[in-house]
Amino acid sequence: MGRVFGLDVHNRYVHAYAWHAGQGRHFRFANTPEDWHAFLSTLTAEDEAALEATGSAFALDDRIAPHVRRVVVANPLEMRRLGSGRHTDRVDAERLAVMLLLGTLKEVWVPPAPIAELRRLLRYRERIQSAITRLVNPIGATFRGLGVATAGGDPLQRLSREDVEALPAGDRVIVLSALRRLEAERRELEILDAEIARQTQGVPAVRLLLSIPGVGRMVAAPIDAALGDARRFRRPQQVVRYAGLDPAVIQLGDQNYRGHISKNGSRLLRRALIEAAHSIARHDHGPLGAFYRRKVDQLGYHKAIVALARKLLIIAWRILVTGEPYRSVCASLWERKWRQLTRLAAARHQDADTVLAHLPTRGPSSVTSVLTRQAAAG
Repeated sequence: MGRVFGLDVHNRYVHAYAWHAGQGRHFRFANTPEDWHAFLSTLTAEDEAALEATGSAFALDDRIAPHVRRVVVANPLEMRRLGSGRHTDRVDAERLAVMLLLGTLKEVWVPPAPIAELRRLLRYRERIQSAITRLVNPIGATFRGLGVATAGGDPLQRLSREDVEALPAGDRVIVLSALRRLEAERRELEILDAEIARQTQGVPAVRLLLSIPGVGRMVAAPIDAALGDARRFRRPQQVVRYAGLDPAVIQLGDQNYRGHISKNGSRLLRRALIEAAHSIARHDHGPLGAFYRRKVDQLGYHKAIVALARKLLIIAWRILVTGEPYRSVCASLWERKWRQLTRLAAARHQDADTVLAHLPTRGPSSVTSVLTRQAAAG
């Protein structure tokens, strides 16, 4: 049997623990391409490695996998629940190696490269949307601070030139700055949406998901990216728990308490499902709309929306497993949503050369060599 490695990865260094023949040792190396290359060159086809699912874990899994027998990416939530509460580099690395050796490590599913890339795009899009919200809020706050009531909506459409020019000089500078940045962020959002559409246009799962009422391109993409291979879930309860839409359960003696949803899964997926549920609650008159109206009478508005989001997720999972569209699909609406995605995928925006022109030309760097090796290996 080969060695077992536990890798605690940080921005600047990696703390490793190696177990072999009944003995363990700690060591550390810099988180640089050169030190990673030196470490990987010492590995053999009999070795195994484990690391936590951090931001770079999937990329590291791709780099380590060709050199060892097995790589396990551990669930960080499960790791934090273990032990006495001490989480130092040494403790975490050793715990990863020992649990891998004993076969008790809770691992996460490692997505293929296209799914991982789509997840990164969707997370970045969420950050841009948050930036847009942060820019919209001060505009409304400026007018409210002057005693002017403002309704919700897009400031770029609601405000007139006269409104801004009537502001005091200091407030006018703030609003103009926010509007300039807001316009730039919206352009970036359009570019991202076009790229996401291009990456999902040829995915059969996304086309199937669009058959569900209330599910548009920016709901279908997070569902596909989060679930990936839907057949890895055997029961609906597993899918609901994976998304964090399951109720938190506390059992103490005779008490059995079910609280709010656990929120343990992907926040991006939950947000997309909740947005779709709101759309169905407002516009759908089919089976899903009828389900919502029954639940709102029983549970109230907020709980009914969560129940509808949970039902949407289960329907989406069954569609992905069976490969059949939504049973009560409106064919014309389904086709319209697909045409919108296709048009967006064909959209052309600012050429990357325009952005690259502002970067200095210094020749290939260590980053270039690493990316070239990864492309050749892939």
